[in-house]
Amino acid sequence: MKRGRPQRVDRIRIVGNLDPHDAEALQLELRRLAKRYGRIKDLQIETTTTKPDGRSA
Repeated sequence: MKRGRPQRVDRIRIVGNLDPHDAEALQLELRRLAKRYGRIKDLQIETTTTKPDGRSA
């Protein structure tokens, strides 16, 4: 039986004070790069907002 490569899960966290337009542009660029290099099989992008005290909403 041939062994497959183990499933690998990597996370990248990008933190910044982005307006909605900048956040959308960043998401589109990440998706474009993932498609271009083709080694990423699944890409999930999650966004959150922060309160003025710096905690997630």
